Amino acid sequence: MADVLISAILFLAMVVLHILRIHELHKEKFIQTDYELGAATTLGTREVQQDYFAVKKSNNDLLMLLADGLHENGNIAAKLAVDTFRELFETEKAALQPQYFFKRAANAANKKIINTLEERQGESSIAAVIISDSQLFYTLVGNIRVAIFRHGDLIPVSEGQTVDVLARHAYNEGKISKQDTLALLNEHRRYNILGQDSFQEIEIFDKPLLLDDDDIVVMMSEGIFNVVRWVDIEQALEKFSSVQDVADNIVKMVKNSPMVYKDNATVLICRKK
Repeated sequence: MADVLISAILFLAMVVLHILRIHELHKEKFIQTDYELGAATTLGTREVQQDYFAVKKSNNDLLMLLADGLHENGNIAAKLAVDTFRELFETEKAALQPQYFFKRAANAANKKIINTLEERQGESSIAAVIISDSQLFYTLVGNIRVAIFRHGDLIPVSEGQTVDVLARHAYNEGKISKQDTLALLNEHRRYNILGQDSFQEIEIFDKPLLLDDDDIVVMMSEGIFNVVRWVDIEQALEKFSSVQDVADNIVKMVKNSPMVYKDNATVLICRKK
């Protein structure tokens, strides 16, 4: 009976935490005038919410963060990652040197998670997007999707640090055979993640992406893009009345999916007004 009560309390605490995160995002939306923001999240079939997100505005620069925790204390790792990026964003002129900021923040977050949690007791993917003067800069550790919706098409920006992506790069560089590449294309396991001593280089933009006036920036955790078809997400974006409505509709598709196992799912959406 005690175990059931503890589980219920933990579940309620995580629900309240994410209600507060959504409330904070809505508050941020009303404070700023340049961006329309929306977010939605669901537990899926899991008992604990390990996705964590935040939005921060500094002068005319916007930072969007989405983390996807893993293992027993993944929720703690995700929060530590997001908080580290957000704190550094507040103290540095990140948009002036985004590559330096992203690398420094990722390394700091990795060390913070390792120092707080025992090794492999909590890890996290994270994606970070900075929008400054209609330019988009991004970084990624692990497997989160960053995409731009433009003229009816949802265009992937990030690749993901997964084994199948690594295999494609290795094949293009002539390092492995076609047969070995094909054998790895269904392996979506993350090869790099925050919270481990073997942490590697981050995925980072080659050059800034210039945003058009009507572009919509979309960030999704695995629980979204592993469940909802890309074309269905495009259709939801095509029909939007507000970005919050889009976020709610995408998460609703996750909830209505007949899939037996569904991961935590979070979508974060931004449109420049």
